[in-house]
Amino acid sequence: MFYLVFTVDGDWKEYFNINLPEEERLPEKEFMQKLIEQEIEVADRLLDGKLLHFIHASPRVRDFFLKEPFLGLWKRIVEGRGDIGVHCHEDDPYKEYYFRDTERMKEVISQQVKVLNQNGLNPRSYRGGWLIFSNELTPVLEENGLEFDFSCEPDRYLVQEDKVLSDWRGAPKSLYRLSYEDYKKPGGSRVFEVPVGVAKGKYLYFEKSGVKELEEIALVLKEESEKESKDVIVSVLTHSYEYKTTGEIENISDKISVLKEFGRFINIKELSEIINKQ
Repeated sequence: MFYLVFTVDGDWKEYFNINLPEEERLPEKEFMQKLIEQEIEVADRLLDGKLLHFIHASPRVRDFFLKEPFLGLWKRIVEGRGDIGVHCHEDDPYKEYYFRDTERMKEVISQQVKVLNQNGLNPRSYRGGWLIFSNELTPVLEENGLEFDFSCEPDRYLVQEDKVLSDWRGAPKSLYRLSYEDYKKPGGSRVFEVPVGVAKGKYLYFEKSGVKELEEIALVLKEESEKESKDVIVSVLTHSYEYKTTGEIENISDKISVLKEFGRFINIKELSEIINKQ
């Protein structure tokens, strides 16, 4: 079978614009609330509520999304068959990156999970900002009950001013259990990697791929699962800032509808059940 997990990274465009004054790079509460409500509406209408929203955390807004009205939105997602995850942008975009500071990452991730747990929410998934990951993060995720990582975009190699930020060269293109020694290889950890779907050099990444490209990718992945009689399990990537206008939402809806013709969308509970049956 061909399975897909629909994910949304809770980022806003201004966060990445270093040319704006600092105050203009901060999220606006009512605007972000509206974007997230649009995410939920799309998921309820087309995916039976199966949305995995990754909650943004960064030095710029450490706990902004851990307060109301956002806590109510996270609970609404979970009550509607969806899931929430932790999305650490431990950086100042295009200036400083702190992802290699393991103690810092451990503290940030643990604090995010702790606050969510205290509010009756139990995240089980993680995605690094810029899709960054490292071997040192695997035990950190384990310690915090984060069983799934969604940072892998197979063959991604992101370099910023000679600094390697994200390296997924050679990683598997379907779900696998992370190795402690090399996160790009299958191994014996308790964390499963769910890569962004890829085929023909294109990704199930709505911001970068059109409807025709998504259709071609999905067809390849579906045929692979049928030919080899195995489950192909991947993620689909979108961002909160893509839910701003009616046209953007229609575009997202069209893309979801195309993918539904080829594979089955699942939530984290269903993903766990599939893994347990393997």
